[in-house]
Amino acid sequence: MKSDPKLAINGGVKSKTVPYGTGQRFDAAELDRLKEALDQNTLFYGFGHLVKQACERMQTYTGMPHVVPCSSGTSAIHLGLIACGIGPGDEVIVTPNTDSGSVIGIIEEGAVPVFCDCDETLQPTLESVQACVTEYTRAVIVVHLAGYPAPVDAIAAWCSERGIGVVEDCAQSWGTRLNGQLVGSFGTAGAYSTNDFKHISTGDGGFVAVRDPELYRRVSNYSDKHYDRLFDNTRRQAHHGMNYRMSELQGAVALAQLDKVDSITSGFNRVGQAMEAGLKGLPGARMIPTLKGGYSTYWWSALLIDPDRFDGTRDELAAALQAEGVSAGSYGQYDLIQTRLFQERVVRPWLKGPRRHYPLVQPDGRSYTYDYRKTPVHKRLLDTAIRLSISHWYTDQDVRETVDGVRKVLTAFAR
Repeated sequence: MKSDPKLAINGGVKSKTVPYGTGQRFDAAELDRLKEALDQNTLFYGFGHLVKQACERMQTYTGMPHVVPCSSGTSAIHLGLIACGIGPGDEVIVTPNTDSGSVIGIIEEGAVPVFCDCDETLQPTLESVQACVTEYTRAVIVVHLAGYPAPVDAIAAWCSERGIGVVEDCAQSWGTRLNGQLVGSFGTAGAYSTNDFKHISTGDGGFVAVRDPELYRRVSNYSDKHYDRLFDNTRRQAHHGMNYRMSELQGAVALAQLDKVDSITSGFNRVGQAMEAGLKGLPGARMIPTLKGGYSTYWWSALLIDPDRFDGTRDELAAALQAEGVSAGSYGQYDLIQTRLFQERVVRPWLKGPRRHYPLVQPDGRSYTYDYRKTPVHKRLLDTAIRLSISHWYTDQDVRETVDGVRKVLTAFAR
């Protein structure tokens, strides 16, 4: 059937004729594992075996020799920073187009987030990281955003030569690879999230993967109130730690989900590749590209728009896509710089005086302010890019109708 050239927002027929495909995320496999957890008569990881098994599975999955379970992706990044040895007054470089979970651990340790720019892959570059390094730089968080790999090989190699730690934030990038190597296995630590908004889910949860056995002990103890529980007890409560423990219920679901992770992420890759092929050659727009040698798992994607090629704003284009039934929206909210935390720099409002601004104002007089002068590409994409939803449940018809809707809208708005 010939498509209606009249936009749905103007009364035309929608491009999307059926709802997007969905599926059941959890099934009998999770129920069986949960029963196994309950039958242990304990849900504490120290006495049960499911969290330990999940860590063994993660060792196989990541190729990393040591894995620490934890309560969230946020805690995983915090633990990765502990592996890097950050402390008060240190600076940690990270891109601002991420969730606050990427920076909470920095602030909690009294260190300071320093935002570097991204490029049109939405990822940091070695050059953007280098531009932000100072005498205070102790670590870099490389966020592999949206299931696309960042150039972490070059960043990790450069940082290693200078004693700068690298935490890979793989929350949105399960199964993502660079030159055949899984992201999360390049730097000092790889941080993974299993909350409900990731490729696999345990509701909340996470894992940290490291190579160095001493760092493994440091991170494991920090996650468990420094009980030294998995070692020889000689460091029991010798130092500070948090309670970031994973329960046996989370471990049970993680085991079932890890059995499915490859099929899930390959499904995202299949749909993303099909979407990318269908949207090639768009006038004035393109999907964000994957790095050479990269394998993306497309947790979501974005259209990069040349505003000079269209009679309409980015938000008008997004509204027209939504009217066509396309799952799309503005990319403009994917930003930490504009948040109240970084604009007002009030970290702990219940405190009085300078302490409420710490660590964004340091005792040695350093005071950090946040704007877009050092992140021009990030700001341009905030103003012009359109986010596209992707799911491994999408059918061939979903991909085809999404592509048709995008092409229809961009053609209608083209100058």
